[in-house]
Amino acid sequence: MRFFFYGTLQAGSPNPVARRIHARLVAEGPGQVRGALHAVPDRDGWFPALLGGPGIVHGEVYGAGPDFAPADLATMDAYEDFDPADPTRSLYLRRSLPLVSGGVVQVYCFNQPLPPGARPIPDGDFRRWLAAANLPEFGGGRGH
Repeated sequence: MRFFFYGTLQAGSPNPVARRIHARLVAEGPGQVRGALHAVPDRDGWFPALLGGPGIVHGEVYGAGPDFAPADLATMDAYEDFDPADPTRSLYLRRSLPLVSGGVVQVYCFNQPLPPGARPIPDGDFRRWLAAANLPEFGGGRGH
């Protein structure tokens, strides 16, 4: 199983879920998927929302390591507020999407209307946008 992370699950994120799961993932390098990226404000910092669209979203590709278990996937799903048993109420959906360079990855796509205060990220790079805007990344232990 391969994953594409474009925000708070990337290596180096301040949240405890990202730190925990990266011990069980293998970094494969940068990647891109098609879509439209937005930044969403939260009291614990900003997080990204990937929606369908014609743009390019930049992130990182990871493979499941030998110790990656179903419980790790469940931890990521819970962090992203994705409930496979009730997808319509989920904040994110985990979907299979093609990488621009080829291959398929699991990606968490935003599943609700964008909340007030959400801002578009035209270049599709959440971390670069945060740095340029001098805003904090979401770092809370709870899901988005």
